[in-house]
Amino acid sequence: MTMFSKVASRFFPASSAAARRLVSSEAFKTTKTPFLLNWYANPYHTPIFVAKEKGWFKEEGIDLAVLETTDPSDVTEILGDGAVGLGLKATIHILAAKDKGIDLMSFGTLLDEPPTGLIHKKSSNINTFSDIVGKKVGYIGHFGKVMVEDMAKQAGIPLGSFETVRVGMNVTAAILRGEVDTGVGFTNFQRIELEELAGEEVGMLRIDELNDLGCCCFCSVQYVANAKYFHENPEVIAGFMRAVRRGTDYTIEHPDKAWGFMTKANPRLDNKLYRRIFDRTMPYFSRDLRNVDRDWEKVGQFCKHLDVLEMLAEL
Repeated sequence: MTMFSKVASRFFPASSAAARRLVSSEAFKTTKTPFLLNWYANPYHTPIFVAKEKGWFKEEGIDLAVLETTDPSDVTEILGDGAVGLGLKATIHILAAKDKGIDLMSFGTLLDEPPTGLIHKKSSNINTFSDIVGKKVGYIGHFGKVMVEDMAKQAGIPLGSFETVRVGMNVTAAILRGEVDTGVGFTNFQRIELEELAGEEVGMLRIDELNDLGCCCFCSVQYVANAKYFHENPEVIAGFMRAVRRGTDYTIEHPDKAWGFMTKANPRLDNKLYRRIFDRTMPYFSRDLRNVDRDWEKVGQFCKHLDVLEMLAEL
């Protein structure tokens, strides 16, 4: 008998209804389907929460448990080792996972090509990329640092003439604290956030334009699965996509009502700043949720150019 059983037996006699309802922790197995977000719950996750609040996942037999992370870099390993089967990651990070031998499968798109670049306050006097000389440039992770340094090389800017600083997803706070002068962020998120909190005009140097990429597909946010989970649970994947498609359609067609569901599920988002981020994100919700071969090809070639992947796995 475990210590818990001994203690329980003192307060709940075996013949009582309470005792019959006790279930040992060893016997408990959740029937929920965990889903790991790529960051804390925020406006661009609205279609997922709409589908959950409207009961569309449950109609598909999926009791979705949405999990948040404070460190987006953790998501790759958590999904990769199968601790959680489903989640969200950016296109470029899925390629990076493949290169590390972490088998993730992308099966749909949430956010389609949100413009990404170096955001900066107007007062920082950054108007062109060459203005980073003498400045501190924030980046999210390894790829961000490599991209910034590659753009500097292309522009003929010595790498020692500016400083790169890893700030993760917290570029807005880093700029406000004066830790960096500019940093990598989304036009529909960190740019709006910085403008609201700094109280001044905010500019952005788009990475796709500086690199002549023709798209911001490297930062598209994808629905992903652990490969083993994906192959063993086709009915869950299909049901998930049907539900989230309904959530996306509803968000696009009824944005005010959708935002109401999102703030009901996440009351801390119910303010002017996050509503502005939601409104700015609307154009980037994927209309058909499909993966685009052209985008994967462009991102793959971009990674080869940056020399950050040893091989390009078939996705």
